[in-house]
Amino acid sequence: MTFMVDTPYVPAYIRNEFLYDHQTGSGEFTPCTIFGFRTEPARVPMFSVMTACGAQWARVPIHALVSRPCPPMALELVCWWDSFSRHAEVREMEFLRGHRVQARGRDGVWRPGVYLFSVFWHQGGWSEVSDQSKDHHIIRLESGPLIAYPNNKLHWVDPSHLSGNPPKDWQSPSQSYSVEALWSDGLSNGSAK
Repeated sequence: MTFMVDTPYVPAYIRNEFLYDHQTGSGEFTPCTIFGFRTEPARVPMFSVMTACGAQWARVPIHALVSRPCPPMALELVCWWDSFSRHAEVREMEFLRGHRVQARGRDGVWRPGVYLFSVFWHQGGWSEVSDQSKDHHIIRLESGPLIAYPNNKLHWVDPSHLSGNPPKDWQSPSQSYSVEALWSDGLSNGSAK
């Protein structure tokens, strides 16, 4: 069971109202460093952080973290879905490192940002279904919030080799592919006839 995984170190700020159980601190921020990701099903993506004053906080929800002081962003715009499993891998994909991206929110608005790292879910329900893309890419929006978005809500930007827009009618494959499933009679060796 993974449950808690390391992330790349990401300088950030935590909204102080999350440090005071929403009793006070609104509009104030504490510098921190993100260093871990907690895999807890049916909860928003959560992180472990070390504050600049030496206090370590666990289970910090993604909407509590920003790259710079900024107004709050609605939770439903910060991430598309909750965590799927107690099993995940966190990786900074080298090809995407520092890549610019446009993220499309539930409100239909495209917001510019920069890729930080990805969370790849496994051994958990929807993350295993062929037509359900359930990875989270953690993005730092230019406006400050951190977001967790799937592949199909992101448009990567690099004028040196990417151009145009993906067709709007593309669909994720709805079937799983298995060469062994072709051997349905239990006798066939799977060779083409």
